[in-house]
Amino acid sequence: MVRFLAKLLGLIIGASVVAGIASALAAVSYRKKAPPRPALAADEIDLVAVMAGAELASTARSFRGGRVISWYGGIELDLRAATIDPAGARLEIRTVFGGTSVAVAPGVPVRITGPAIFGGAVNTTGAPEPTPEAPGLEITGFTLFGGLQVYAAERDEATSTPAPTPDPAPPPEPSPAPAPEPEPAPAPEPA
Repeated sequence: MVRFLAKLLGLIIGASVVAGIASALAAVSYRKKAPPRPALAADEIDLVAVMAGAELASTARSFRGGRVISWYGGIELDLRAATIDPAGARLEIRTVFGGTSVAVAPGVPVRITGPAIFGGAVNTTGAPEPTPEAPGLEITGFTLFGGLQVYAAERDEATSTPAPTPDPAPPPEPSPAPAPEPEPAPAPEPA
């Protein structure tokens, strides 16, 4: 019985390693084909982060939704400055070995549906779910070894328009090494 369990455990670990390597190779391949970053004012988005992070602070006037994929990476989607389309918005969010965070304005109705396997999807907005009379943001998704969080927050006036991210300061230049001391000249030999 112990041998059987040891073989089974070895098989599971081996399959997990092979699956992880295959997933990483597929992610690298997909990264090359990822769509360009959407415009801040786009009403529909296609935001992808593969083996990297991505942020988007939408300013859409009629946000209808789109697709968000986080694969071995993380995404921060800020919809607080976006106006949800009067008919509602629908986001498809896929998170695999990563995390996705969505910020909405307080009171925006939000519903999350879809499985979370070895991960989680949570709606902490406190707002009611969308209804035909009060459409809001419908999120369908799939989370595998990752997380999806939707939360409500007020927008600071100081950050009401996304500011460009400044380039990081260049690293300080290393101080020059002290110059080696000159060796004394050899004394002349007596004649």
